[in-house]
Amino acid sequence: MRIGIAGLSRSGKTTVFHLLIGEHASVTKAPGPAIGIAKVTEPRLERLAAIFHPKKVTPVTVECLDFPALTRGGKGTDVEGALLAQLRQVDLIMHVIRHFEDERVPHEEGTVDPLRDMALLDTLFLLADLGVVEKRIERITEDVRKGRKDDGREELPLLERCLDWLTKEQNLREMGLTTEEEKSLRGYAPLTLKPLLLLLNIGEEQTGKADPVWEQLQQRATKPRTGCSRLPAKTEWELSQLTAEEAQEFYGALGLESLESPSILGQCLDIGDLITFFTAVGEELRAWAIPQGATALEAAGTVHTDMAKGFIKAEVISTRELEALGSMAAARKQGLLRLEGKGYRVQDGDILTVRFTR
Repeated sequence: MRIGIAGLSRSGKTTVFHLLIGEHASVTKAPGPAIGIAKVTEPRLERLAAIFHPKKVTPVTVECLDFPALTRGGKGTDVEGALLAQLRQVDLIMHVIRHFEDERVPHEEGTVDPLRDMALLDTLFLLADLGVVEKRIERITEDVRKGRKDDGREELPLLERCLDWLTKEQNLREMGLTTEEEKSLRGYAPLTLKPLLLLLNIGEEQTGKADPVWEQLQQRATKPRTGCSRLPAKTEWELSQLTAEEAQEFYGALGLESLESPSILGQCLDIGDLITFFTAVGEELRAWAIPQGATALEAAGTVHTDMAKGFIKAEVISTRELEALGSMAAARKQGLLRLEGKGYRVQDGDILTVRFTR
């Protein structure tokens, strides 16, 4: 999964990026976004490690891309166009919205206004998608007029519906498209169709307090493929640099039980309709992320293409069942290890052992 971290304000966004990827994660910089690999915290993986005692534990990882600040009027520039093109390649967009005051760090718009920033980025994405759809409709119309083969006229009804929807300033993720219609649009990678996490970056003094802006973001998060979260990114980054004992003292002073940031990546998986399954092969216990509704065959192919090619059966047990029994040997003795075929729909938390021919 690739997460694009975007926003109108530079301040705070990069702090979120480094908070997610961790201090020791590798970061590469190229023209465009900074890229880092983040590990998804998974409590079930830790509990399974206590059962399997593996030498190696591998969590799900996601690629995070920290995009330069997008601007109100930059849509037509080459730089902005290139950034939007790169943003189209991510699987989920995380909009980091500044909601803290700091005179030392001026906001690009001159003032701090979270709802304005959210609306401006929405508009930028809507206009970008509108331009792509209009251009494609014009191309198809021209090809039909000239009588060209493969003129794409079968796309027109769907594109015209999208055009009407976008013209009404509505995101495509709220359009109720079918799976087949989404596949038809995949080549255009619409920004307003991608899952969206609204991350409100607050100040330390706002922690745990009622906030009308946060309430509005929560209302927005009731829409399809949309979620929201909030955290004091700067404070959490500072806490992450302390020892466990030192950090615990600050948690108590701030009224916090623990850091909020580890749960954000898990929330991204949820919004992106991904589930987690586990494998324990040899000396490695590993977590994998696959689309909800994926089959055992598809899960096997995620682990290794050879497993999918020679797939015979998958031995399956849920994490909950295994934790209750305490060992795979006990599960096998009680007959709770199920043999499932290629078409089995993998459930979140399943532990799979794939039987295959080489």
